[in-house]
Amino acid sequence: MRSRLVLVIGAAIALIGCSPKTERLTFQVKVSDLRKPGNSLAKDKRPDDQVTITLPGKLLRPPAAVRLVGRDQADWSTPEHAAASVLSAGAAGEVSWIVENFVPAERARVGQQFSNPEVVKRTRDYYRSLGKVVITGQADVHGVTLVFLLGQDADGDSTLVAAPLSKTASGWRQTGALAGDDTYDVVWAALHTGEVR
Repeated sequence: MRSRLVLVIGAAIALIGCSPKTERLTFQVKVSDLRKPGNSLAKDKRPDDQVTITLPGKLLRPPAAVRLVGRDQADWSTPEHAAASVLSAGAAGEVSWIVENFVPAERARVGQQFSNPEVVKRTRDYYRSLGKVVITGQADVHGVTLVFLLGQDADGDSTLVAAPLSKTASGWRQTGALAGDDTYDVVWAALHTGEVR
């Protein structure tokens, strides 16, 4: 009995010692490719200089396909499932579902934005035009998980989206918390015109 206990304790210690390190991603982009004027991460840099940041995150190889779901199948238990709900609600143009995908504190504002039928139409058309979508990776920025979505339409045109999701009591929800954030600006620009490794 004692030898079994020693084996179990030894195995537990070995597992703890072999636990994987937190994965990290490095984002690099030219200052001139940043969208936010006055980005503090580009302070004292010239337009051709590089901005480089490293964040917790990972790239998925191979990417994971996103399957559109009906509202009754929407699930916010993981960032991947929440991303499927966001894409599906947008493609359906269903305002109440789009609003439900957001964190509670932002729902009133989002609902007001989507009270305009033209906004609903543009959103629906945008999500439908993405074509087949895969998740290529994710990164954490100030407690918000960015899920990287790559859409490819029938003509082969690609669109990259970084969906910001926040963990709430009711699961992962979309958030606008990173709007105007300097770090998010670097991530977005690196995904589109720079380098991610």
